[in-house]
Amino acid sequence: MDEKSVIERAQNGDTESFALLVEKYRNAVFSVCQSLLKDYHDASDAAQETFIKAYKNVKRFKFDSSFQTYIIRIAINTCKDEFRKRAKNEQNISADDDENPLEIKDNSASPEEALLKKERQSALYRAILSLPPKFREVIILRDINGVSYEEIAKILGIGRTAAYSLVHSGVFKMVRIGSSIRVSKASFDDWLDKQDL
Repeated sequence: MDEKSVIERAQNGDTESFALLVEKYRNAVFSVCQSLLKDYHDASDAAQETFIKAYKNVKRFKFDSSFQTYIIRIAINTCKDEFRKRAKNEQNISADDDENPLEIKDNSASPEEALLKKERQSALYRAILSLPPKFREVIILRDINGVSYEEIAKILGIGRTAAYSLVHSGVFKMVRIGSSIRVSKASFDDWLDKQDL
């Protein structure tokens, strides 16, 4: 069954169809929430709240964007609501946490290579978390979730050029932040090679 049919069935009250949408998008939603909120438990709560809001409003979905755009927009807005609720001085994530959404499993590397790779990923993760929220959002959407510039523009309610500019500016801010937290040039070179700028 194609996604449009699943959404239409969910709009008609079919909870099993909505459960299929949750299954498909739960990792992306959680990744966005954790990356923005910097806390596993807050991210879990925000992801759950995202799907509750989506379920309550699924009948309003008009198919003028992808469901991914719709659900990620709800997730970002839910995280913004959470930012407003909690104190600004809460920063409870460790870059070495097992829940690092940037971590790429590589069983082929030697222990030394694996350690170096983990150190690079942790440094990049710290750099992303150090970005101002508007840049962090677009870097997370583009790099971690692979969202296109067009979809980022729809999610944030901006033009494609503005989305591209935010991602590009975010990358340069990451380079400056990375320099201040001693991220190696090789880490950024590896990361930048994967970017579509």
